Amino acid sequence: MSEVAEGALFIVSTPIGNLSDVSKRAIETLETADLIACEDTRRTGQLLQLLGIQKKKLIRFDAHTEFKKKSKIVSQIKEGHKVALVTDAGTPGISDPGEQLIREVVDQDLNLSVIPGASAPLAALVASGLPMKRWVMEGFLPRKGKERQEILKRLASEERTIIIFESAKRLPETLVDLCQSFEEEREIVVARELTKIHEELWRGSLKLATEHYTSSPKGEIVLVIEGSSHKASVSDEQIIKALRKAKDSGLSARDASNQVSRDLGISRGKAYGLYTDLD
Repeated sequence: MSEVAEGALFIVSTPIGNLSDVSKRAIETLETADLIACEDTRRTGQLLQLLGIQKKKLIRFDAHTEFKKKSKIVSQIKEGHKVALVTDAGTPGISDPGEQLIREVVDQDLNLSVIPGASAPLAALVASGLPMKRWVMEGFLPRKGKERQEILKRLASEERTIIIFESAKRLPETLVDLCQSFEEEREIVVARELTKIHEELWRGSLKLATEHYTSSPKGEIVLVIEGSSHKASVSDEQIIKALRKAKDSGLSARDASNQVSRDLGISRGKAYGLYTDLD
C-alpha cells in the first residue's frame, strides 16, 4: 500500500465488468480504509463481499450528494482517517462523482493517493485501433438543446481521436446526430460491455453505424471516433461577420475572439488578428 501518512484520500479504481481486473493494491486499500465513499452503497457492498472484505463503513457519495458530503469527508481526513473513494465502476472523477472532492483535498493540501486500475475510456481507446497519441475525452454529451449542438459542432473539427460515453438507450439518436454533424464516412468504434462476457467492438463509418444500430443494444457504451482529417474551411468574411456580432453584443476583444474560435473551429490567434482590423 502507498506510504501515505495517516489521514488521506485514496482514489481507488474498481473493475468495469470483470472482477479479476481489481488490483491487489486496491483490495489492500479498501481493507484498511476507515471510510469508503461510494456512488451506490448497495453495489459497493456487493463488491466488498465478493472481495471478502467485511464490516466497512460506507457513505453515499454520488452526483446528488457530492457538494454536501465533501466537507464531511474532508473533516474525516483532517481527523486522521483514511478515506477510500470509489464509483460503481472504473476510476472516480472520470464522468463520475469525485472531481469536487479531489479538488477540495488538493486545495486544502491534504494527503492524496491514486490506486490506478480499470478505465473504460482507456480500454476502448487502445482496443479501437484508432490513433492513440493524441485524444480527447468528452464524456457524456448534453441530452438535447443548443448546448448539445454547439458541442457537436466544435467536435466536428477536432483533429484528435474523440471518446464519448453514451447510454445504450440513447445510442441510435446520438449516432444520427454525429453522422449529421461530422463527415458520414468518419470511422467510429462502438465499444460495448468492455471486459464482460458479451464484450463487443463494432467498427465502421458513422453512416454504417446509424444503419447497424437502429434500435438500442444492451450494456455500457463507449464511442471512439476518428479525428477530423481537415479543418473546416471558413472564410475571413464569415469570421469577421461573427466577430462583429460578438463585439456588438458587448464582448471584449479577448472574449469575442474566444467565442468565435470555439464556434467556427478556428484558432484564437486568427480570430484575434481579424478582430483588430474591425472598424
